[in-house]
Amino acid sequence: MSECLNFFNRGGMGTMMFMGIFWILLLVVVVFLIGKLFFNQPNQSSNRETPLEILQKEYAKGNISEEDYLERKKHLQ
Repeated sequence: MSECLNFFNRGGMGTMMFMGIFWILLLVVVVFLIGKLFFNQPNQSSNRETPLEILQKEYAKGNISEEDYLERKKHLQ
């Protein structure tokens, strides 16, 4: 009986529970990182238009005059 109590006093069960929790947390972190690596959506900023491109489209549509286009283009550059 004293052998059994001596085992628990040395931290056997506590250490095993801590290591179990540690490995579960480590597994969760690894799965999360792998998910981010393989299933990450492409950056939305790569699809965004620059202000100059927007201005050129507005001019091409005829929404702004040539004077407005040139004036705004000066401010953008």
